[in-house]
Amino acid sequence: MTMMIFVLIVLERGQPTGEELYFRELTSCLEYSKALNAQSVGAINELLSNNSYFKTYCRVREIPTSEAGTKILFRDPVTKDDD
Repeated sequence: MTMMIFVLIVLERGQPTGEELYFRELTSCLEYSKALNAQSVGAINELLSNNSYFKTYCRVREIPTSEAGTKILFRDPVTKDDD
C-alpha cells in the first residue's frame, strides 16, 4: 500500500542540494517553503522578496506506507483538537 506525501526540495544556484523535508499536507509544505524563500515567518512573507541564496518548492511523491514515520519523518506542525 502506498501514500502520497509532499516533499520540500531546496535548490542552490539552480541545482538540488539533496536537502528534502517531508510533509503529509500540502499546506504545511507551501507555508514552510514561503517562509524559507522570504527568510521570514511573518504573516506578510508573500510580500517580501525572495532571497538570492537558495529557492525551495514542493513536489508530490508516492511512498510505501511502511516507510512513513520510520524511514521518512514528517515536519508538519502539530495540530491541536478542539475540546
